[in-house]
Amino acid sequence: MENNKYSNLVRSYFKAYETNQQGILEEILSRDFTFSSPVDDKINRGTYFERCWPSCKDIHEYHISNFFAEGNEAFIRYECELNSGATFRNMEHFRFDGNQIKEIIVYFGFDLRKDTFAEMRAKRFNDAFASGNVDYIIGNTAEDVKWHFVGESKLRGREAVIKMIEPMRGVIPKDYKTNNILIHGNKAVIEGTMTMTKENGEDQPYAYCDIYTFAQSNKETIKDLTAYLIELPNEKEQNNE
Repeated sequence: MENNKYSNLVRSYFKAYETNQQGILEEILSRDFTFSSPVDDKINRGTYFERCWPSCKDIHEYHISNFFAEGNEAFIRYECELNSGATFRNMEHFRFDGNQIKEIIVYFGFDLRKDTFAEMRAKRFNDAFASGNVDYIIGNTAEDVKWHFVGESKLRGREAVIKMIEPMRGVIPKDYKTNNILIHGNKAVIEGTMTMTKENGEDQPYAYCDIYTFAQSNKETIKDLTAYLIELPNEKEQNNE
């Protein structure tokens, strides 16, 4: 019976990520819950929700391969499928306290996982720019960020970035296309094309290349951004050639 109870807690935990329901975790994680992984050193419940829960946006489905329980502990081996189609395998050690999860320790292949989630992290920022989601961009910008649109003045500090980026709120480029995402450590390079409407009503295509540097202490926070924007020939100019 205890094994069934713990199995149901584990499945509820994974189901929360699959269905993006934080309320499930609020109920089944104990107040003194801790989480550890190769990049997380026994973080508390609040830090866990801040640092780990945002990855639910990337999760499609978990497939539990093995479940072993003894006493108030269990080991689970699973495969996770991301919305991007990528998959990874992890091993997790759960400790329980009554009807709640008290501790989780995750063991994973660091390089494979780092590349997978680093790409999704970069894609979330790219999607925020593509949809005019200023709140996400501001909320994940370091206080001491360095922000440089090449050809314009360099910005330093989050407050300067807020003033610059606020007019972009809700502005959605046309034909926003991402061609390449390259990841190396805590850096990401995203290259693509988009079209913006100028003040005279004409559509102007651009090629863009953004170079992100993420803070090591918080996977979702950018501490440096260098952006290149190149104006391409518009349809009228192409027809005159």
